[in-house]
Amino acid sequence: MRKTQVYLLLFVSFLVPLAAQAQDAESILAKARDMQIARWDGIDSYTIERSTAGTSITVDYIRVDETSFRMVPRVGMAGMSESGDGTVVDFDEMQDIARNAQNLGVESVAGRKAFHLKADDVDHVEEDGDQTIVFDTFDIWLDTTEYVPLKMIIHGTATTPEGTRDIVMKKVDTDYRKVPGSNLYEAYHQVMTMSGVLDEKQQKQLQEAQVQMAEMEKQLASMPEGQRQMVENMMRPKIEMMKQMAAGGGMEIVTEIIDIKVNSVAN
Repeated sequence: MRKTQVYLLLFVSFLVPLAAQAQDAESILAKARDMQIARWDGIDSYTIERSTAGTSITVDYIRVDETSFRMVPRVGMAGMSESGDGTVVDFDEMQDIARNAQNLGVESVAGRKAFHLKADDVDHVEEDGDQTIVFDTFDIWLDTTEYVPLKMIIHGTATTPEGTRDIVMKKVDTDYRKVPGSNLYEAYHQVMTMSGVLDEKQQKQLQEAQVQMAEMEKQLASMPEGQRQMVENMMRPKIEMMKQMAAGGGMEIVTEIIDIKVNSVAN
């Protein structure tokens, strides 16, 4: 009898991940869409205060339709308006991009179980000035319980008059929390890494900026301790980002969510 129970437990332990893997990507994405729409119920807008690269930015999200919100950045700390006026969350568009995705099974991401969905031959095209970006592969890991994105990796190519280069974008979302006063469930720690994002002209501009940065670091060294520490605290994240970009044309951007308020934008 004991041996039979052991075999039964082993069978169940294999059956659970197989059942999860049996779900196709389309049904998983549909579930994620339905759950997110339910979390947005009763919300016309929400405001996120976040810290990115040592700079605090406040961004408003205003509902566009059932499946998307429009991002409206406010004036930044330096007095310059942040650019951007597009939808930032659109599950219908995501499902279109991943329409040929496959469920590769359940994997662990930051200690949480996640469906790994992969789509090849995506052929999603974006135009940016004289640059054409074509994304061809799309990987996303969705939490098996909450169906929120834990990790996403996109591969593509960027073509300019100077030539073609590979682009890789990766985003990892952790520290999910329920937002007070709502059903929103948001990641309070986000890490975005990008490589191949700079074209030849931007690389030259970065090299010039490096010379200025080296001069600035010399000036920092000659400042009184208290003043130097204050300036370093403000500038260090940006300096480190520039060094990463100069090393390989890539960058890592860490975002910490400070506060989220719902229905915060006046009509």
